[in-house]
Amino acid sequence: MESVYQLSVDKVSRFLEKGLDPNFHDADTGECPLTLAVQLEGSSELIKVLRSGGAHLDFRTRDGITALHRAVLSRNHTALTTVLDLGASPDYRDSRGLTPLYHCAMVGGDPYCCELLLHEHAVIGSTDENGWQEIHQACRHGNVQHLEHLLFYGADMSSQNASGNTALHLCGLYNQ
Repeated sequence: MESVYQLSVDKVSRFLEKGLDPNFHDADTGECPLTLAVQLEGSSELIKVLRSGGAHLDFRTRDGITALHRAVLSRNHTALTTVLDLGASPDYRDSRGLTPLYHCAMVGGDPYCCELLLHEHAVIGSTDENGWQEIHQACRHGNVQHLEHLLFYGADMSSQNASGNTALHLCGLYNQ
């Protein structure tokens, strides 16, 4: 994991050639090499080496997060692009049943991440335990450009959460 953190492509490649399993969980953090790599800037080459060495794109950390989720949560659009180009589905779900698009609408950051996921045909309408969808999260957190992308790609502005609130209600409730 130290070699991944240091973006040492050659060392990681040698470890993989010697039989290192790229799908192990780090005992301390619960991360796997791919989920750590997508959090780092300039890690595209390392991500490709891990993938060619057998890393599963949908392998999850101990807390149920995939590399795609982690790239979104880290707001790393370059890593997100790389993982999608390698064949990851934009619809992987975490242990709570939430997609990377849901997390993207919630954490904000680079709106290109949201647009990229939608361009890759991410399903809109993932619902959390309170009935909140991506559109609710974008409004709650004031992520205007994310909201614009969601609406352009067909998000339902009239969808209600478990309390009966629409995205417009949430904009008012949270002064967004």
